[in-house]
Amino acid sequence: MHLVQDTLSGFVSSGQIAGCSAKIIRGDKTCFEGSFGYADREKRIPMSDQTIFPIASMSKVVTVVGLMRLYERGLFKLWDPVSEYLPGFKNPTIAREKPDGSYDIVPAQGEVTMRQLFTMTSGVPYPGKDTAAARIADQKGDEYLAEHHTMPQTVDYCNMVGQLPLAFEPGKKWMYGFSIDILGAVIEVLSGKTFGAYLRETVFDPLGMADTGFFVPPEKRARVATLYHIREGLKPDARQYPTEKPIFESGGGGLFSTVNDYSRFAQMLLHGGTLDGERILGRKTIDLIATDHLTPEQQATHSWDTQRGYGYGLGVRVMTHPETADINGSVGEWGWDGAFGNWFCVDPKENLTCVYLTTNLPGDHYRFIPKLMAAMYASLD
Repeated sequence: MHLVQDTLSGFVSSGQIAGCSAKIIRGDKTCFEGSFGYADREKRIPMSDQTIFPIASMSKVVTVVGLMRLYERGLFKLWDPVSEYLPGFKNPTIAREKPDGSYDIVPAQGEVTMRQLFTMTSGVPYPGKDTAAARIADQKGDEYLAEHHTMPQTVDYCNMVGQLPLAFEPGKKWMYGFSIDILGAVIEVLSGKTFGAYLRETVFDPLGMADTGFFVPPEKRARVATLYHIREGLKPDARQYPTEKPIFESGGGGLFSTVNDYSRFAQMLLHGGTLDGERILGRKTIDLIATDHLTPEQQATHSWDTQRGYGYGLGVRVMTHPETADINGSVGEWGWDGAFGNWFCVDPKENLTCVYLTTNLPGDHYRFIPKLMAAMYASLD
């Protein structure tokens, strides 16, 4: 794996990133592990396999696994309306945009389903400026926080989100949004436990993921990597992270983890839901997660650069056409990434997992990940 070594060390030595940590396991054997650069450049703290990273949207796959445990127990069906569990999603509306930038609020023809949350086809946006629905979510979220003077409980906030207009008719398109955070609230409703406690009991503790959770306790704070603005000369970011349980536990982007912890999670996925005798999910459930669920109409809107050649399963990308992606990988490779440049893959064909964690603002995945993948796959016998 000298190609991987050279590629990752090159990202750091060229000044493109501050540091990274990666682990590649094939056939239950670690064939590459390495840490490069600094977790904190200013304090000269080197990156290591003990470094704790905010993993952003790589949290989503953990949320999917947690909820699919409840699917296996018959507590919901994928085609169930979300309103069966979160009544705020009853009688949804759509913000229909006009050419002049205004919009009408009209009733949706159908309700948002659980399956549409998993597959990002629900029409529930992230707050932002891209669509009328996103702008409304941005405004209403700020108003909600101002009214309550603190972050609300996970279920309460997601019920509020359910009352906001959608960006489009449920199931019509693919759009990356707040959907999987809502699944975290469903977990609380179905399990009767807080989201973080449920994940600790059913995923993290069984897999030995001792450094993974929604906050970093004070005694581990020194191990948390600093984020760096990679287009501003590696300027450090000053954000603070929770040192105790947050009120809102974000299943879409709130977890912290290490390369070793997340590699155990990835290995569980590769091995059909079981690792070291601990069964988290059934093999056929893993197959369902890692199957492309998009219709041709939905696939037409699944157009990110990093998703070229991929379909989308239950919260994960799924490789369908390596030749379109320009990647020397495998049909069926799957996984996800995170806003700070993090990325992982599960490749059943090659019996391989790779976890790559870094500290980039912005993530710039398309600048780095294809190079990592090219080096990794070129190194295989």
